[in-house]
Amino acid sequence: MVQLLNLRGEEILGKTEYDFFPKETADQFRSNDLTVMEALGKPIVAEETLLLDQQIITYLAIKFALVDEQGVPYALCGISTDISDRKQMENQLRQQAEDLEQTLQELKHTQTQMIQSEKMSSLGQLVAGVAHEINNPVNFIHGNLTHLDEYTQILLQVIHLYHQHSSNRHPEIQEFLDEVDLEYIQEDLPNMINSMKVGTQRIRQIVLSLRTFSRMDEAESKVVDIHEGIDSTLMILQHRLKEKPEHPAIEVIKEYGTLPLVECYAGQLNQVFMNILANAIDAIEEYNQQRTLAQIQANPSQIQIRTSVINSHSIQIAIADNGLGMSEDVEKQIFNPFFTTKPVGKGTGMSMSISYQIISEKHGGKLECFSTLNKGTKFVIELPIQQNK
Repeated sequence: MVQLLNLRGEEILGKTEYDFFPKETADQFRSNDLTVMEALGKPIVAEETLLLDQQIITYLAIKFALVDEQGVPYALCGISTDISDRKQMENQLRQQAEDLEQTLQELKHTQTQMIQSEKMSSLGQLVAGVAHEINNPVNFIHGNLTHLDEYTQILLQVIHLYHQHSSNRHPEIQEFLDEVDLEYIQEDLPNMINSMKVGTQRIRQIVLSLRTFSRMDEAESKVVDIHEGIDSTLMILQHRLKEKPEHPAIEVIKEYGTLPLVECYAGQLNQVFMNILANAIDAIEEYNQQRTLAQIQANPSQIQIRTSVINSHSIQIAIADNGLGMSEDVEKQIFNPFFTTKPVGKGTGMSMSISYQIISEKHGGKLECFSTLNKGTKFVIELPIQQNK
């Protein structure tokens, strides 16, 4: 104490720690001393800190009580070693370890995002190529169906005139006509051609949706119709929305407002729609596994998509489902990288994290989640109409 405070011995006689140190520091010393006295001779090791000349000094104190023959303590001894440099080094090493851990997590996040972006870019190029290859023969078939319909009408008219004006048919012709049921063929053939037209038109719509969705390699923002992106995503997910033996159909309710064209990275935005809608379908399917048929019929599975203009600068897209929903704890972590409630192999935990980054960082927008367990989940996207250059 004499050396520490640069005092003479007589200056500390009869004084306590409260005469030299702030109350908080003195309380710390007094508490340690009482612990030592209660230990009845057993040494106690403790770290003690004090503020001296605007510097925090840490001491490693070894204290023990001297006791008489009856075991009653009559004095307290202590040895304190200045370990401030060591503590400072430990703190620096701890901070460096924390910084390295954070950097490692950021690198993992960035690596996963790069892999995901590369996958989506490759997928976009693949889908665009396949769509192009499908589109050419489909257009060829669709165009020829129009001519086929015209030629069929001509042939049917010729047959009709032949029947009308030919009273003396060759027996072989008459026998063949009786076998093939010509009247039914005349009625059904136009219907078959029309159904083929509908089928090729459906394929063309699917191809268009694939081409719209697969804008993954577009490096610059473009002005697009947001509804086209949503519709193309729904078209791709149509097979999961339809009724199947293991689950009923999921109804999609679209409440589209009148939106202006929005400047955005369309392919990346479509990826966000895909992530949110696919998760909504997963949540509904998981919830339906816990419900009876009567409960499902009373509260049918639905996904509601609502778009609106917030103001002259931004729009809003809300996608809500009445699926399983989330607990408050899960909802708080939904945008964290690598967080997932799905079994191993079913999800990477990156879809919502990437979606959040695409909306907030890439587009300068907002992505929020509102969820109630066993009630459903709603994701709300806010996007600027024009990107800041």
